[in-house]
Amino acid sequence: MLMPSATPSQRCLAVVVSILAISCCSVFAVPDVVERAFEQKYGEDAKPKWEVDSNGFWEAQFKTEKGAARADYTVEGKWVETEMSIDFDELPDAVQEAVRNEFGDREVAELEEVESAAKGKFFDIEFKESGPNEDVEYKPTGEKMNGVMNSMAVAMTDLAGPMSELEGSKSDLSQMTRVELALEFGLNLLTIFLYAFGIYYLRHHDHKMMFLLFAFNLFLFPIFLLSTVLTAGFGFTIFALLALVRLRSENFDKAEVAYLLGAVSLTFINSQLTASAEIAASALVLLTAFVGDHPFLWRAAYQTTEIRYKLSDTTKMLDREYLRERIAEEFCVDVSELEIDRVAKKEVRLTVMYQDRDKDSASAEKDQKKDKEKAAEKKKS
Repeated sequence: MLMPSATPSQRCLAVVVSILAISCCSVFAVPDVVERAFEQKYGEDAKPKWEVDSNGFWEAQFKTEKGAARADYTVEGKWVETEMSIDFDELPDAVQEAVRNEFGDREVAELEEVESAAKGKFFDIEFKESGPNEDVEYKPTGEKMNGVMNSMAVAMTDLAGPMSELEGSKSDLSQMTRVELALEFGLNLLTIFLYAFGIYYLRHHDHKMMFLLFAFNLFLFPIFLLSTVLTAGFGFTIFALLALVRLRSENFDKAEVAYLLGAVSLTFINSQLTASAEIAASALVLLTAFVGDHPFLWRAAYQTTEIRYKLSDTTKMLDREYLRERIAEEFCVDVSELEIDRVAKKEVRLTVMYQDRDKDSASAEKDQKKDKEKAAEKKKS
């Protein structure tokens, strides 16, 4: 018998991997607005090397007349700060005197001249320690900057990059071209198609649930895209809507609730995050659904179902052990628990927790059952 070259799930995974591989080519592309902002400040001849630092800023590494420098920009092209390594002798006299008075001859690990949009010009001196190095900042006048208020300012500056990705990167639709807007809708449509059809439907074959996943994602996407700030009240509204769907419809199992939350998560990811974070987060949601709900991973797990079992012998209708053995034999499963929900005429409604048997053992039991039936027919004849 000819076997298919790939199952639907395998084909879906291949599509996801291919799309992610192609998308990765554009994940690390420097935004045009960032490059333009750098050129306006430092000129076109600087020719920087770009990378994303630990704070989520785009960092340009370039050379100046004084030496190597590093400039940080947000994803919107806002300049954050520029750092340049210098020697101790290049410090202003007031700063040198302040350092000698407080720290003496302690070894310096790194010394930088910094121009910051938030704090102005200062000098960052890092002293070597047995544990984490001590970082001290001085104003050009020799006044020490480190303190509670300055630490709070640094923390708020560090948060500006990641928060701007969530709040400002896609909030202004007037600045988006038609191509960018089409790409946003296209990427969201592609991810929800892979999620709802490629992963959920090809496994569970429930078209109504698939439509619900599509509906939640596509109906909420324009709302998320138009929202400049997603407040806590907005989030509570979404969860209230999810709760209303559960209450006003048939019961969802845990897997369906997880799929529904995943569809809403894709809506938020594709409408609010930047391209690099958007692709990575979408890939994580798709991979989680593909692996977490894969039949191979849970092939030995117990499942629960409700059945109506016809039984002509009314004396056995309340005999759990008898019903357990009959169901295990007829359906070739291992019954863990069995609950009798209702007894009717020649029928028993049961809730059964069971585990599928191995194919080899199940086929062997079927063969034994057939042999017994043949032996019984021979005796009758």
